Order: sequence, then structure tokens, then C-alpha cells
Amino acid sequence: MSIVRSGDAFPAWCQLQSFEIVDLAPEETLDRTRRHRRERILVTAGVLQIAHAAGSLSLREGQFFDVADPGPYSLRSRSAPSQFIRMSGRWGDEVAGCGVFRIADEADPTDTGDPVAYAKTTRMDSHYHDYDEYWFLLEGRATVVVGGRFLDMRPGDAVTIGMGHHHDLAHAPEPVKAAFFETTLERGKRMGHLWEHTHGRAEPDPERV
Repeated sequence: MSIVRSGDAFPAWCQLQSFEIVDLAPEETLDRTRRHRRERILVTAGVLQIAHAAGSLSLREGQFFDVADPGPYSLRSRSAPSQFIRMSGRWGDEVAGCGVFRIADEADPTDTGDPVAYAKTTRMDSHYHDYDEYWFLLEGRATVVVGGRFLDMRPGDAVTIGMGHHHDLAHAPEPVKAAFFETTLERGKRMGHLWEHTHGRAEPDPERV
């Protein structure tokens, strides 16, 4: 499990190979070309228009577009402001999902996840997956726990989470806005948060650390 910034090399096991978080001013346009075999644009704020070989479409926060054509495409802000994450890599045809989430510290948080031995101040549940996952911190500060390791995140950071490893966002000293991307479905191909008390024992992949 690692903290990665845009431009850093990802661990060799990661299906995500590069990312960038981009803020656009109103009506600002950027041109891009697909960097790797797979590429996904996830809108994390505002409204974004994407023009590509087959046409154009507008997306709002939480919506995404998979770049299928290897040729150039453009991204234009249609709001004040807009933001997106460009994720490129080598994931398969069956992926779990992506989106935006918000979380903050609470005085007496509760959750339905697996029990933990450390103190928690958020409602995020300790869970695992049948696929790898990546969290991108957009706003705030966070302490995440992945496979028992505590990592402090700041805006612009991404954390790599290997299949089967328990993970949690234990503390949010400043309210968090973040995004997640779940890559290729593996093993039982179960979707969503998995807990040992409900779904069976986690099997962390020892090579994905």
C-alpha cells in the first residue's frame, strides 16, 4: 500500500498506471490523448464537456467517460469551476465502479464494518474487496488504514489498496471530499464492501502491498 502523487510511478502490481487531478476555469479547454490502453475521466466537480471521435457529451460530478479511441479528445469546463480525474492503466473489461464521497469526523460514529483495534472518528467501515481500489483525496485531510498500516493523506494524494486487504478512513481532521476507483473484478467478483462477519474471511493478496 502506497501514497502516490500525480507523476509518480505506481507499484508494479497496480492496474492504475497514472492519474492527474485537473481544475478548469469556466470555458477553459484542454486537449488530451489516451495515455495507456485504458483511460477513464471521472468528473469530481461542476460540469465538463468531452468532445471525442464519436461526438460529445456533458458530465456532472460523479459521472465518468471511458476513452475508447486512441486519438485526441478535448475537455471543456461548462461551470465555475469544474474538476476531473484522468485515470489511465491496464484494467480489464469488468470493473467494479468509481465515484465521489464525502466524510467527516463525528463525536460518536458507528458503522457496520469489521471490528478494529484502533480509535475511529468517522463512519467509514473497515472492509475488503474482490478487486483493487484507489482513493484520491480532493479536499481535507485524512488518516487511512490499509492492511493495518496508517497513512496520512493530503489533497492530490492517491492511495493504492490491494485486493483482499482491509481498509478504512479512520480520521478526517478536516472534512474530506475524495474519489474512488475500483478496477478489475477478480476471485468471486463480489461487488461492494465485504466484511468477514458477513461475507467470509478476507484473503489479502500478499503481492499487492
